[in-house]
This record gives sequence, C-alpha cells and structure tokens, in this order.
Amino acid sequence: MTNKFEWARMYKAEEYIEREAYSAVETAITDHYNITEVADLTQEQWDDIHEWQEKNVSEYSPMNIGFADVYNVWEMENE
Repeated sequence: MTNKFEWARMYKAEEYIEREAYSAVETAITDHYNITEVADLTQEQWDDIHEWQEKNVSEYSPMNIGFADVYNVWEMENE
C-alpha cells in the first residue's frame, strides 16, 4: 500500500508567499523613494524599478510576483 503525497491546502502557502513578496517589494520601494504609498511613484521611477528588476531578479524568483502585484496596484491608482 502506497501513501501518496497530498497537500490539500497548498493554496494557503501560496497566498502567504504572495503576500510576503508583495510586502517586501512595497517596503523596499517606499523606503527607497521615501514615500508612503506606491501610487505616489512616477512613471520614470517605475521604469527605473523595472530596469533594476530585469537586471537583478531571476525569472524564476518568487519576488517577481511581488513586483507584478505592486505594479498592478500603482497602475490601478494612476489610470
């Protein structure tokens, strides 16, 4: 008899990782630019952030989720 691996609530871990990545990216950005909200960033600042991300963050890094989520928040606030 085989005891097959199951992870019924893996989505909980995924949600936690996504929240942590978002929080880490948001904090790094707001601290660097000395702002209180991501919505206060300019397009030029976002271009700089994205350029840094492409040079320094592996395509497989979970931090890309954080960058994408923070960008989405900024984009929604600046439509």
